[in-house]
Amino acid sequence: MIEKLKHHWEVFQYSAILAFKAECEYTSYLFCWMFMIPIQIFSGVYVLKVLMDRVGTLNGWTFGQVAFLYGLGVFSHGFQDMFFIQARHIENSILRGEFDRALVRPLGVFFQFCIGTVNLCGIFDLIPGLIIFIYGCVTLHFQWTFVNIVLLLLVIIGGTLIQAAVYTLTGSVAFWTKKSSVFVGVNLELFDKTTQWPMSIYPKWFIRFFSFLIPMGFVSFYPACGFLGIDSGIGFPIPLEMAVWTPVVGIVWFMAARKVFDYGLRTKYESAGS
Repeated sequence: MIEKLKHHWEVFQYSAILAFKAECEYTSYLFCWMFMIPIQIFSGVYVLKVLMDRVGTLNGWTFGQVAFLYGLGVFSHGFQDMFFIQARHIENSILRGEFDRALVRPLGVFFQFCIGTVNLCGIFDLIPGLIIFIYGCVTLHFQWTFVNIVLLLLVIIGGTLIQAAVYTLTGSVAFWTKKSSVFVGVNLELFDKTTQWPMSIYPKWFIRFFSFLIPMGFVSFYPACGFLGIDSGIGFPIPLEMAVWTPVVGIVWFMAARKVFDYGLRTKYESAGS
């Protein structure tokens, strides 16, 4: 088992190095993203600040609290972009027959798929996300205890897995329909609205839907409520604000997404042929 994990880790390292070298071949492309992504994120935060200066709070959330939540959501989005962005393009991989190569290699297809692209542009999400998050922490006098640091790391990992799972599940629809790109824009919009804004501003049915059917609320909203001592208002018997729920939900959803991916690949994938 240890040798197998070591082998997979070495393969991942080589793939990451190759992806890094490939990305560096297009320096102008990287520089464009390096400026555009932070501008987009900071512009969104600025608009939010202007809005909250006028209305005061968002259903009781101060700007510092929203910045904390916003930064937490951007973290998982950035890591998802770095390691799982290919899940948005399953449709193209199917239409081009790109899974053919993975099927003849002595490694799991899903593992090969996940490490096939390491997107450096995800780093450009993490930097402004970190700045916004630190601002929120300083404003709120967040306690950097050992337990809180561990919980934050688990939340970021869990949130990344949740986002990766959602993109993988919707992308896997292409095994049956040959089309799934329509879900990319929908997912991006939904994650923006559910991970960077307090979900308590939405109707109850919306909160329940994106908590129990599609668990986007566990990416940043519920853990932020737990860290900041805010009642989520969902009225569920089990305290969803506990940060440990995020990694649990993330692992379960990611495993389910892998099962759907494997099933679609095994039963519906059509090779490119000759």
